[in-house]
Amino acid sequence: MPAKNRVVVSCDWCGEPFEKCPSVVKRHNFCCRQCLANFSNKAKNPNGYNRLKDYTGQSCNMAAINRKMNPSRMTVEVRTKLRDAHIKMEHNGRTYAKYYGRLQHRLIAEQKLGRKLSKDEVVHHIDGDRRNNDPDNLVVMTAAEHLQFHVRLHRFWYKGGAENA
Repeated sequence: MPAKNRVVVSCDWCGEPFEKCPSVVKRHNFCCRQCLANFSNKAKNPNGYNRLKDYTGQSCNMAAINRKMNPSRMTVEVRTKLRDAHIKMEHNGRTYAKYYGRLQHRLIAEQKLGRKLSKDEVVHHIDGDRRNNDPDNLVVMTAAEHLQFHVRLHRFWYKGGAENA
């Protein structure tokens, strides 16, 4: 039985013409699954992949829709309430306190130093309490120095005292 109302389209990957029903013609049409896979592959088709997976405008659009539909959501007052409620929660020292989504101990260390911390700088809590963000309890060091400090501390406690530290 011959196919009715078929249209000829060309494959977006290999360019070969093939027939399709008008109801299933889309923005991108492929003659086989392999052509679809090649077109969607970032390594084989970087330009086409970037156009295919471009979500940059979607984020701004969703934020605008959310602000319009939910004007009272995440205002400064709501964020402050959530932050205060989170601070009051008991975390048993497993998490770091945050201030509007930023680690509080890093903000305090930045204020103490008078500059922003670089990505390779670590803020160490002297007493080991992650929630104690007193400026006198914080020490800024590089990641390498921090690792070396904890290795020495581990040797001191588990390998027999100060002579091995």
